[in-house]
Amino acid sequence: MNFNFFSALLMSGVLMFSCDSNSGSNSGTPVKVSGKVQGGYRHLPISVRNDSTKLIVYRGDYIKFYIDDQGHPQVDYPLDIAELGVSAVLKDNTLEQPYFKMKKTGTYQFTIGDKAGEIDVVELRQSNYRELGAEEAWKMVIKNPPLLLDVRTANEYSRGYIKGAVLIPLQELQARAGELEQYQNQPILIYCATGNRSTTASKILLDKGYKDVMNLRMGIMGWASKGYNIQFQ
Repeated sequence: MNFNFFSALLMSGVLMFSCDSNSGSNSGTPVKVSGKVQGGYRHLPISVRNDSTKLIVYRGDYIKFYIDDQGHPQVDYPLDIAELGVSAVLKDNTLEQPYFKMKKTGTYQFTIGDKAGEIDVVELRQSNYRELGAEEAWKMVIKNPPLLLDVRTANEYSRGYIKGAVLIPLQELQARAGELEQYQNQPILIYCATGNRSTTASKILLDKGYKDVMNLRMGIMGWASKGYNIQFQ
């Protein structure tokens, strides 16, 4: 059954794309991360009147750019991040912007209209946060189960989940984090499809004071690929 679950996700295209100031970096040295997370998306305001812009986000972030130049005559702003295959058009003075998943660490050049910028995608690093591989997570679940938090969509959850997992989709987590308050000082293991959304979810809980947050590296895809049990509704 796990093989069928893995194959179904592969054929559906999941593998093609993989799932305020903060601190985090690849080396563990605190850095100032750009924008704020709202509703599961990292909002990045951009002024096209400024010179170059340097942005820092986490791997796993779902980012949205916003044009904040009120009264500027231009309405449409072409966005291009060539190395990530991103090409879109941003609208001035609107919150309804496209979003993009930051799946891979690195430094990427972007342009918005005539404006050039750079975005660094870094790993989340905090003393009370860690990533677990599927085997390590499985051993923990067997011996000393943490709270399992599934941050995928309800539709994804219905197609297979890890036994005992609580479902709170990423876009709802900020508003519903209080539902987990009794676990604030206990281990919480978060997973999504491939370990991207769960990174963002981890940061949301860390910022709300949760003390022991873990992220399932490669998500439920990695779990299923090892043959570990998947539950079906």
